[in-house]
Amino acid sequence: MPKYAALAILLVLAVSCGMRQTPEAGVYGSARQPDGGASGSLNKKLFSEAASKDASPSGSVNHSNYTIGPSDLLEIKAMESEKFGTTERVDAEGNIKLPLLNEVSVGGLTPVEAEVTIETLLKERGYIKNPHVNVYIAEHQSKRVSVLGFVNEPGNYEIIGEMTLLDALATAGGLDADAGTLVYITRKNTDREDKVIVDLDDMLKREGTPGEINFALAPGDKVYVPEASNVFVDGAVKTPGSYPINEGETTVSQAIIMAGGLVSYANSGDISLVRDLGDGRKEVVKLDMDDINQGSAEDPILGEKDAIVVGASGLKSFFYGLNFNVFGFGGVGYNPPAR
Repeated sequence: MPKYAALAILLVLAVSCGMRQTPEAGVYGSARQPDGGASGSLNKKLFSEAASKDASPSGSVNHSNYTIGPSDLLEIKAMESEKFGTTERVDAEGNIKLPLLNEVSVGGLTPVEAEVTIETLLKERGYIKNPHVNVYIAEHQSKRVSVLGFVNEPGNYEIIGEMTLLDALATAGGLDADAGTLVYITRKNTDREDKVIVDLDDMLKREGTPGEINFALAPGDKVYVPEASNVFVDGAVKTPGSYPINEGETTVSQAIIMAGGLVSYANSGDISLVRDLGDGRKEVVKLDMDDINQGSAEDPILGEKDAIVVGASGLKSFFYGLNFNVFGFGGVGYNPPAR
């Protein structure tokens, strides 16, 4: 009996191994592309577009074009002196500390430019007559973007060269099977936070080459892909984010409640509902929450691609309506107030 039991176990293992499908590795992440549903169709398009580029963000571009920034880890060696070899992390001001030279500014320089700078200092100060310095970037920490939400491999990814929205999504393994078609991009500036809503489905359906209207990401950008049948609530609410809705049932006021309600500085009379009309068209509907609560105005029912932005009282209106040139891409942009 033990012999037959062993044979049965082997048979089960063989069948299960035969049924298992190993995702085919690609240039961008594990390249898992669901066969069915909206995400499967979008994945095929975005992987096709990302793969058509000559250079990928995974590292096949020329690293010599990379500019050094804070938190990058540098390996520095001089052929003429083993004692000069060191590994240093760039500080917030773009400086590193080197043997003999103490503090050296390398922020904003390419590795080749940093090499010339260090060689010049070593020569001018009389330490090495004809120095030959090599600067290698061991860790690219200053140029990163975050890809979060319903993607197959969420995380932080290095920008080496240029990275577009499609590159970032492809690098993160593509869209999850439950992903929606809207993408939310957040970019921090000195005194504000800029945000863009991108309809990925519409972007990939455009005539001509998708790359012509692709979105170039910058270091520190955050890309968020919400679950399908969700709406995005932002601005002067307690917990901005993506929230699930029941198609044909969930209203604007209910979505705001899901986002924790209005904060103390919210302007209840400045509620903007961004409606998706298809074919890249957006409609901005201005609402007054007081009127809705009193029953004198309609409480609109939300659709999957809708977004809600709550204005701040006493401040300049941060909603810029249909701004199709934010960051050079066709999307809906707005600037929420500082929290």
